[in-house]
Amino acid sequence: MDLYTNFAGIRLENPIVVAASDIGNRVDQIREAEYYGAAAFITKGCIPGTDAAGLKRKPRFRVNIKNGAFTGLAGFRRQSLDQARHLISEAKKTCRIPIGANIFAMTPSEKELESVTHAAKLLCESGADFIELDTSGNLPVHFGETEREGRTGEFFVDDSAANYPRFVYDTIKSVKAVVDVPVMGKVAYENLNVPALLTAMEQAGVDIIDVGNAGVGLLPGIIDIYHPDKAKGGFVSADRNLALCLTGNPLRAISQAYLIRSAKQVRTPILGCGGIMNWKHIVEAIMCGATATAVCTAFMIHGFGIIKDMVAGIRSFMEHEAYPTVDDFKGILVGKIALTPSEVSVSDAVAVIDSEKCNGCGLCAKPAHCGLDYRAIRFEQGKAYVDKDQCMGCETCASICPLGAIEMVLIDQRIA
Repeated sequence: MDLYTNFAGIRLENPIVVAASDIGNRVDQIREAEYYGAAAFITKGCIPGTDAAGLKRKPRFRVNIKNGAFTGLAGFRRQSLDQARHLISEAKKTCRIPIGANIFAMTPSEKELESVTHAAKLLCESGADFIELDTSGNLPVHFGETEREGRTGEFFVDDSAANYPRFVYDTIKSVKAVVDVPVMGKVAYENLNVPALLTAMEQAGVDIIDVGNAGVGLLPGIIDIYHPDKAKGGFVSADRNLALCLTGNPLRAISQAYLIRSAKQVRTPILGCGGIMNWKHIVEAIMCGATATAVCTAFMIHGFGIIKDMVAGIRSFMEHEAYPTVDDFKGILVGKIALTPSEVSVSDAVAVIDSEKCNGCGLCAKPAHCGLDYRAIRFEQGKAYVDKDQCMGCETCASICPLGAIEMVLIDQRIA
């Protein structure tokens, strides 16, 4: 079984890429990830401006281990351009895996375009194997203090580059003109017009598109209606929680839908990111159209050691399902999932209940929408039965029944 992935011309030994985050600020982190089997590494994002103070922030994180959820507040650390250049040049002395440099492109201005282009050129000269242009900022994003101003720079929704596809297009074109390595664009789920951003990136000739980032949301379990003060989240050194940076399991349903949506729209290779916690999630992302996957939260909770389990799990799955290569199951779900109801062909069907299996629990009769003129499911002698003329064929009851006593039958096949 071959786990090799073609990542815009870069050979990856497997589809596991370490995403840009606070686990990418030091050389020893890159070395450790490589040791356990990561195929590539994206360093923590850098601020291209000359006045960026760099790693000044003191992030605060909270984990819900039961739900595999993670949240951050007080911002994340950001590298200055000099710090990013030094990190990559030092890492390239001892690490063999491809290393990408993440650069923030946040404010839609000519100055920003020039700064990002200049930073990309310098980072490429420092040894970066690919460049990731992070245009995903769409809400107030802690951007790191500047030495000059001594305060946090925050960019709000009406300022964000993510809301200006033309700026994103121009930035990608500008960067590609000065570097000779693949260029990747990054979008977030809450960006106001993801399809327009994808189109702009592809038309600009971007080599890879990273679909996914942290999402807006609260950590599961953070709300206690009897003890509202606990919404602080248990932090000792922070006075409140943040509804801006939710990652982990809760994001996966959203990220997979965006992967499907993106894979249907563009031909550019996609890096799938969001809620990937184990090898099964990697396989799911690839089936949804990703060429490779970017993992972050799983490592922030469990460490890089789980990469070995991820690689072993993917390999075992491929052997069991007889997939010779990753490409053999890439995108196999894309054509099976619609984006709009108009794409779905719906046939008339009716619920049929097996009286031998039915125990009369009544769960199937609970849905409030059941029936055309009146409720379709009723009971006789402790058993459920269906008034076929009233059944809408919605399939709710069949998915609710704990005993599998309800079967959906197409009208032309139904039992009289």
